[in-house]
Amino acid sequence: MKKILFCFLIVLAACSQETSSLPDSWVILSTASPLTRAGDPDDNRISDYNLYIFNAFGVLEERVYVPSRAIRLVDGKVQYRTTLLRDVPYTIVAAANLGYELPFRTLEEAREYRYHLAYPDEFSQGIPMAACQEGVTVGEDGVLEVELERLMARIELTIDRSQLQSDIDFKVTDVRVGACPSSVLLMGPSKVSGPQETFSLGYGKSGNQVSALNEGANAGLSRSVNVYLLENCQGNLLENVQTDSGKVFKDGRYQDICSYIELKAQYHSSTYSTPVGDRLIYRFYLGEDRNNFDVVRNTWYRITVCPVGDGLQESSWRVNKESLRGS
Repeated sequence: MKKILFCFLIVLAACSQETSSLPDSWVILSTASPLTRAGDPDDNRISDYNLYIFNAFGVLEERVYVPSRAIRLVDGKVQYRTTLLRDVPYTIVAAANLGYELPFRTLEEAREYRYHLAYPDEFSQGIPMAACQEGVTVGEDGVLEVELERLMARIELTIDRSQLQSDIDFKVTDVRVGACPSSVLLMGPSKVSGPQETFSLGYGKSGNQVSALNEGANAGLSRSVNVYLLENCQGNLLENVQTDSGKVFKDGRYQDICSYIELKAQYHSSTYSTPVGDRLIYRFYLGEDRNNFDVVRNTWYRITVCPVGDGLQESSWRVNKESLRGS
């Protein structure tokens, strides 16, 4: 699975050789090229930001919250005027797109701070991002660079129908994140500790928003659809799982805190079909491998769902067949 860092917070400090009189320097927030598509949040947008500058002793020297209306744009980049000393270590804490001024004043409070979403797709103003870089100094070129990481992971789904029997009609109608975290540690790593820290209905798409999964791209592959969720690093909870269908819990200890994808489809074959208004449900847990249940911030997971034969075998996911009826 590929991981990418998407955006940058750059602190410019054009300091003179004498520290008694410092000219202006600038905090510049810039992002990578857009990676979004219609209906998805803007991966690179910065609509507001918090910036903290701590000195080498951990003392807060500067703290600022800049809302959307006060953001200064120069050549398409967000800038904030400040001063920094050359050859002096700083700790920079930054956060973007949270929508409010952060309440903490110390590094310890920053590390313990948990950001909450009001609802699972509360990121129309941009995906929440954060960074903490300690002991950094301004370089000879006057630049100090800190990378911002998204607090969310992107799950890109594709359907491969190339191994389905020819009489199978398999149309996706809904995609949703189960055990979708409602909060995350700003500085991470972070995980859900109980079902009270998840949304009862997580981030999802339906109808026309998932039509790409029913449209062919090439060689039986559909186009892709993205869903998003906050980081949820549960670690390795199983051992020696050999098949995708084996990635399931025998009891309820973890099933409410490990994030999963639930995919609903209209299904029809010569033998079975879904009743009108009902759906066949496919469910699979996320993670780095079959034993792992980590969903890591700022990570782009690409998942191809491959139904085989009649599409009802649990070879690559758990299938809920309760909605099927015989033809």
